Amino acid sequence: MSRATKTYIKGVKVSERHGAGEWTAERLSSLILVPLTLWGLWTGYTLSGAGYDAALDWFRAPVNAVLLAVTLLVSVWHMQMGLKVIVDDYIHKPGSRGALLGLIGLFCLVIAAAGVFFIVRLALGSAPLPAGFGI
Repeated sequence: MSRATKTYIKGVKVSERHGAGEWTAERLSSLILVPLTLWGLWTGYTLSGAGYDAALDWFRAPVNAVLLAVTLLVSVWHMQMGLKVIVDDYIHKPGSRGALLGLIGLFCLVIAAAGVFFIVRLALGSAPLPAGFGI
């Protein structure tokens, strides 16, 4: 059998035995995000109208900072998996698919690193960066 016969049957791509693990990871990240999203909504509701100082005090609580960082990281992971599925489904040239998946991975890494950086910065009591990053 040729390679094309093994990967396609009647014009439909056949699983390459990694789909089940990706499916499980997507569902796991969704399940983790449900309570974290409810916590985030409740936190936003309780902090609304409380003022800037109350928000800074909220960030300084270690539990809040850790939960916010976990929410950010799981959300970015979930986003990356979803974008990977879209690219795998609609981009068929291996070079284009690889380049796009690399860009998506880099983009998600930058978002995660920047988000955790600012969460840690606020949790440790540092002032946020000035508007325009001081430029």
